[in-house]
Amino acid sequence: MSPPRPPEACPSPASPSPGARVGPAPMGPAHRLYDLWSFQAVRAELEQEGARIALTNGCFDLLHPGHLHLLLVARSQADRLVVGLNTDLSVQQLKGASRPVQPAAHRALLLAALRPVDYVVLFGDRHADRLLEVVRPHVYVKGGDYTPQTLPEAPTVRRLGIELSLVDLRSGLSTTRLIHRVAGGPAG
Repeated sequence: MSPPRPPEACPSPASPSPGARVGPAPMGPAHRLYDLWSFQAVRAELEQEGARIALTNGCFDLLHPGHLHLLLVARSQADRLVVGLNTDLSVQQLKGASRPVQPAAHRALLLAALRPVDYVVLFGDRHADRLLEVVRPHVYVKGGDYTPQTLPEAPTVRRLGIELSLVDLRSGLSTTRLIHRVAGGPAG
């Protein structure tokens, strides 16, 4: 595969300090980061390989075991897992002005460093319809808090002939609850 063009919202390596030895950079998680535009070339290569693709998406603001469970289940359903990651602005639109807790660059690097994740694609929409159009996964994996009737992207999933997989949630695990708990408030 050709090297990706990382999204501008993702961090670049820090400049070395004066006198530091500079050598070849190791392949770190940043090579898995894309925007919608740059992922199109990767998608074409995956199609040529015949790889089965799973897609999930979300804010992934503070990673917790519920997120990891979703990612592991999603990865088990395909050869490659693409994770759509909401930009900071779209997280604010979905969750409120106090979110995200972590900027997109940090959230993207954390996701890309996880073993089940093959690609992280930043997208700026409230819903994942355009992401679905670009990634064209074989299976779209979402948390069990949705149903085929309540999923905002359901018409796009049906139109594109994508399989929908809903994963049972882990009780009591959510970023909102974690934020309340850290702030010393009730975990509700």
